[in-house]
Amino acid sequence: MEPLNQSVNMETRRMELRGVIRLASEVIAQYWPMRTFVHHNPLHSLEYLPFEETVTRGKQFLGGNGYLPSERYRHYLRVGRIQAHHMKAAVAPLARNEYATIGLHRVSHGKVLRACLAEGLCAPTEDPLDARWEHDPYHQLDASIADRLETVLPNPNLDARVRGLVHCDQASLGQWMTLSHWCDQALGTTVVDQINRELIKWCGAFLDEGHATWTMPGREQGLYLAWKALAVHEWSPCGISDSRRKISGLPDYPEDALLESLDALGIPANLRQNYLSLQLTALPGWAGFIKWRSEERDYEWQRAYPVEVVKYLAIRLWYVRELVRQTCREELGIEGTYQSVTDYMRQRSKEYFLRRERVAGRLPAIYAEDVDRLRHQRTQGWDDLYERYRSDVAPRQLRVARHGAAKQLRSLALALQLDPATLMTTAPDELVRLVEWMKTFPESDHGPVWLKAFEAGYQERLLGALARSPVAPPPSDVKPELKRPHSQSVFCIDVRSEPFRRHLESSGANDTYGFAGFFAALIRYRAWGKEHDTEQFPVIMRAKNEVREIPRSYLDSIVSKHGARTRMVHAGHTLLHDLKENVVTPYVMMESVGWFYGLPIIGKTFLPSLYRRWTNWLQRLFVPSISTTLTIDKLAPADTAEMLMAEQQATIRQALQERTSLRSSQITPALIEALRQWALSGDVEPDAALVSAAPQAGLSAKALTIFVTVLRQDYGINPRSASRQKERITRTGFTLDEQVLTMDTVLRIMGLTRQFARLVLFCAHGSTSENNPFESALDCGACGGNEGKPNARVLAMMANNQKVRERLAKNGLVIPSDTHFLAGQVDTTTDAVQLFDLEDAPTTHRADIARLTQNLHEASRLTSLERCTRFPDIAEPLPAPESIAHVRRRSVDWSQVRPEWGLSSNASIVIGRRDLTKGIDLGGRVFLQSYDYREDPSSRLLEVLMTGPQVVAQWINMEHYFSTVDNEVYGSGSKIYHNVVGRFGIMSGPWSDLRLGLALQTVMNGEVPYHEPMRLLSIIEAPREQIVKLIGRHEVLRHFYHNEWVHLVALEPEEGIFYRYRPTGEWVKTDSGAGV
Repeated sequence: MEPLNQSVNMETRRMELRGVIRLASEVIAQYWPMRTFVHHNPLHSLEYLPFEETVTRGKQFLGGNGYLPSERYRHYLRVGRIQAHHMKAAVAPLARNEYATIGLHRVSHGKVLRACLAEGLCAPTEDPLDARWEHDPYHQLDASIADRLETVLPNPNLDARVRGLVHCDQASLGQWMTLSHWCDQALGTTVVDQINRELIKWCGAFLDEGHATWTMPGREQGLYLAWKALAVHEWSPCGISDSRRKISGLPDYPEDALLESLDALGIPANLRQNYLSLQLTALPGWAGFIKWRSEERDYEWQRAYPVEVVKYLAIRLWYVRELVRQTCREELGIEGTYQSVTDYMRQRSKEYFLRRERVAGRLPAIYAEDVDRLRHQRTQGWDDLYERYRSDVAPRQLRVARHGAAKQLRSLALALQLDPATLMTTAPDELVRLVEWMKTFPESDHGPVWLKAFEAGYQERLLGALARSPVAPPPSDVKPELKRPHSQSVFCIDVRSEPFRRHLESSGANDTYGFAGFFAALIRYRAWGKEHDTEQFPVIMRAKNEVREIPRSYLDSIVSKHGARTRMVHAGHTLLHDLKENVVTPYVMMESVGWFYGLPIIGKTFLPSLYRRWTNWLQRLFVPSISTTLTIDKLAPADTAEMLMAEQQATIRQALQERTSLRSSQITPALIEALRQWALSGDVEPDAALVSAAPQAGLSAKALTIFVTVLRQDYGINPRSASRQKERITRTGFTLDEQVLTMDTVLRIMGLTRQFARLVLFCAHGSTSENNPFESALDCGACGGNEGKPNARVLAMMANNQKVRERLAKNGLVIPSDTHFLAGQVDTTTDAVQLFDLEDAPTTHRADIARLTQNLHEASRLTSLERCTRFPDIAEPLPAPESIAHVRRRSVDWSQVRPEWGLSSNASIVIGRRDLTKGIDLGGRVFLQSYDYREDPSSRLLEVLMTGPQVVAQWINMEHYFSTVDNEVYGSGSKIYHNVVGRFGIMSGPWSDLRLGLALQTVMNGEVPYHEPMRLLSIIEAPREQIVKLIGRHEVLRHFYHNEWVHLVALEPEEGIFYRYRPTGEWVKTDSGAGV
């Protein structure tokens, strides 16, 4: 029974470990592949904590700043972006009802705190004893004040400082600092960097998605076993001795290997969660991608090559334990365990202090040399060196501290507009009180206060503008007579839609609405000629419907020609790729066709616009585009069987072309169908029909048997695959009930239930750029980082379906017979709009379409003019033709690091009627979601908006926030150094962590933030009673509002008054124009 008990006990430990890892990984965010870039909060998993506490956690684990530098906020104060009264209000909760006396002046605690903020009195300064300070006009005064402080300021001796340092580091070890980091910090080693380099090497090879020419073998086993199988052949990785024996002796289960490493390091059980979090945050990009892969079980690369966080940690912790043990033995003569390290800090505290100061660069040169000598000679002179340090350096440091405090007091007096000389007549205990007030409000605590003052200024301006609009709608039973608009256009809520909507409304009798860009159509979409689906919905949702783009039925003769030419182009690309990646052929290619590659380089560099037009013309000439439609209706069972058969026959035809030497004339329909039947039957012997058809095609019985085996194994022509294909085909399209529900939901949420125009446009958005790994970040976030074109076409087709309209009419939503729905897409880089499926429009609407096209062109022109004023490389306003040409050039210029600003500058979301914001220039900063509470008495639709689009807006907002406040940690640094890795991510240079967030050029204008990092302001026009019910129903909303991730303001419709929602759950009336 003992082996059985051991097995049960081991499985219990594995389960417990998985639970610990799940909690440990909360500190890292998921990392989506770059081709479907998803805006997200990099600290999303910690949103159950208050915002300020989460920022602190991010600093501890990731090393990232959660606020702009205080000097930047002070600049905003000087130029008026932050108002003095907002700063005063932000400081007020910290101010105590205490006073100090400077000379004859009484100064409040709050006034001192405001002076610290505004003047940076608590910021670290240069050595006040530096010779340069002797030329300061206040040098003598500072020295006199320092003398007065000598007897009253606490002077901790060096021993007390050392004890405090040891106590702090012992408490941090395992909690906020790993053993490998401790080695680097105390011994000056590069253990963490060595481990990171090993993990980057192995993760890059394993996670590759078709980028590498030679792939890592054994990946189907999973990351841990594949690493174990290959690493055993490495010669002493990182200098680890006897590595082959150690690796081959590791357990086969990654959980067991990880537990073995944790036990070997001696990490206490109560510290293991934090310790593993620290290991994950050492490379948060790679760990985040692995976390995402492990949670996306249906992801094709995850199915083929499974990876999990536990496997990553098992590998990492093995390197940690080996390198820490080796380093501690060589440097200190101790074991590299948690207990031995804590004992070393306690028992040899003087040596530890000197080593740590040396690594930190805080020792004078002569002492640094002595530390290096003792370290290499292994002598016992640490105590003597410490005593010398105590008698020589420590007293000077105390003098520096006193002079620093004196300089702070003098700067405070000047900030308060007092004569600094009055400090000489101020009682010493009052001076100490002032020093303590400044000491307890260090620069590191200023960020939250500055942020609140910064946010208040924007909130005041926005709410003031909204308060001046006609906020009270007419009652739902009152239907005023309104003139029928020329058109009604539904745009994505994306902030880039706001300027375009404003200009479209100003160009004619056009109404606009806002709706999340997937338009409530949660679909998996496959474009014509593509091999893979795109997920056209927010990542927080799931789709059950698939839509395919297919050629229109009258194009049968053109489709075959189009397919043949497409295959030729694809074959040419494949051939060139294979020739470039071959070991030998590149040498021949350079001599023969190398010149050919110079043409695109010249064209893209010197004539990008002309080159793009030329290549587009060639493409249209050789592979002309064809008119398509979408499969939005569910198939009948007979149609499903027919489509399945057609797909299988097409696959078999492809297999015959690829695996045999048969000519096209020999591949007959009869042969294909006979092969299909045999492959699906599972029989060993072919039937009579195939036996008779095969000789005519030149296939022997043996060749037939081999080929059918290939069909079953490599091409999926077998019963199991057929069942999966059939299940997928049955998901294609929507039932009539689903179409009715989708249209009813969309129209009622927006309040578009009456007074329909003759044309209603669903306008999606996409983008165009060259040489841009972040291209999908400029597309529609609500469509999973893809263009929204398919969703707009789906909605327009549903809305034009007569059966759908009849059902909607029964539900009280009557669409006039002369209303036609269009689909379109605006390119947010060029501002150009393209309309789709115009051949389905009635001839009676040609004039309406021409007028709408003209209005869209005018809106595009005005939007380009407005956007060009925001680009830093445009010094003077451009005339309209030049602005249009400029934005188009940016879209094709492969050297352009900023084709557009994207969603930078986003700051708020308004969920309400367009009347609230119509005519107001919101500067492209507001997500505009149309909503009419009168159409939603149960708040069912509002619930969808608060838990859907608002969540997406918050993710976008937080992505931009953190990428701005610390671009190196939460962003991805400069695009200049970006390199694509594995076709799923980017690194800076040839070797780095996966870069997490937005590029520097996306959020910064040089050294100045273009994006203003603020938390999202959510303004909802709905009864507060209904909002409170929804908050109580959804945890995500409670996290948002109670933990201050989102500021919530409700516009009470019947009163026309704004109320802000406190984290305590109370509503407070807000004066129009007051900041939150």
